[in-house]
Amino acid sequence: MHTIDLNAVLLTFLEGDVVHAHFNEGVLGEVDDVHAMFAAIAKERNGRKGLLMVTIGPNSTLSNEARALASGPEGDGVLAADAIVLRDFGHQLSANAYTRHNRPARPTKLFPDEESALVWLAEQHHLIDLP
Repeated sequence: MHTIDLNAVLLTFLEGDVVHAHFNEGVLGEVDDVHAMFAAIAKERNGRKGLLMVTIGPNSTLSNEARALASGPEGDGVLAADAIVLRDFGHQLSANAYTRHNRPARPTKLFPDEESALVWLAEQHHLIDLP
C-alpha cells in the first residue's frame, strides 16, 4: 500500500489495482486538483488504468468544472471504473447529479460503504488493459 498526499486529495494505492481517492475535510476540489490526481495515478501506475474508489470528507465537494473534468476523457485515460462511497444524503444528491448529468463513459456506481465498493471494483477488473 502506497499513499500520495496531494493536499486536497489523499491517494492510496491498494491491492487489486484499486486507487482510493479521499477528498479531505473542508475541500472544494477544483480542476487543478483533479488534474493532479489523474497525473499522480498515471505516473504511479505507469500508464496502466486503475479502479477508483472515491470517498469525500465532511464539508467537501467538487466544483462543477472539476466534476465535468473527472467524468471526461482525461479520467477515462487513467481509470477503468469508479466506485463512489456516499457519506450522507447531501452527498448522495451530488453524486447522483454527477452520474446523471456528467455521465462518465466508464462504469460508475454509488455505494453505502467501502466494503461493497471494493467488491464491485474487483468485479470490474477485466476492464483494465493488461500490458
